[in-house]
Amino acid sequence: MDVTSAEDKRPVSPQYPKGRLWAIAMRKMVWVALIVLLCGGVAFPREARGPIRILSDLDFTPENGVVAGNGTPDDPFVIAGWTIDASDADFAVQIRGVTRPFVIRDLEITGARVAGIKVETTRNGRIRDVLIKGAPTGILISLSRDIWVEGAKIVDCTDSVRLLFSRAIRLASLWLERATVAVWFTGTTGSELRDSFVSADLGVLLELGASGNLIVGNGFFCRVPVRSGGGNAWDDGTRGNYWSGFSAPDADGDGILDHPFPVNSDEVDRFPLAAFVPPTLELDP
Repeated sequence: MDVTSAEDKRPVSPQYPKGRLWAIAMRKMVWVALIVLLCGGVAFPREARGPIRILSDLDFTPENGVVAGNGTPDDPFVIAGWTIDASDADFAVQIRGVTRPFVIRDLEITGARVAGIKVETTRNGRIRDVLIKGAPTGILISLSRDIWVEGAKIVDCTDSVRLLFSRAIRLASLWLERATVAVWFTGTTGSELRDSFVSADLGVLLELGASGNLIVGNGFFCRVPVRSGGGNAWDDGTRGNYWSGFSAPDADGDGILDHPFPVNSDEVDRFPLAAFVPPTLELDP
């Protein structure tokens, strides 16, 4: 007859030597620290490299900075994790004649004789979470379509962003500071500038048939906020932009000023914002 009590039959935890217990505890602490870093959005240090030139779909290779992807909509080519000093080159990143989907992200670019990033005769591209400093033009997009630029910080560039004869370009959550012209639309249509901080001598310039564009949710802190040839929208029907120096009552406290902002003789922002919250960027300091 088995007279062992139920308490005696409970599983017994293995008894490890003190040294092994210390090693197990340390491994757990390391994993917890890694999880905290990843969940907190902390990036690992970028690696320095030279300028990148992608002049066809065949140039998406590891030698040209590609770290992942196979060029499909679900798995685009990824160029990421680089610091590029392009002071002796025209461009830090040049993309031309590309049709396969790609993403450029987590880059820090300094200098460049012409532009930090140039995208030309290309479609299906995304530029995210990049920092560009000290170039004549931060991002230059020419003769392209379906390009998104999000979460970029561009400072100390003569022109932050230039769009030349392009279509369906989406600019969102940008930080544009210390520029002569922040965003320059030349012959560009059907595009957007949203939810961005804009500080420049001239905020937005639209010329040579640049029409059908939507500019909404931005904060303009500029000597001259806008020069437009007409035919563009400055609100989406419920909200417009914040215009530094423009004041009007907000009687109902809904965050929309009670008087429209006159962009020019033909265009108005019907729903100017009473306050502006700058975009939160995920760039590593």
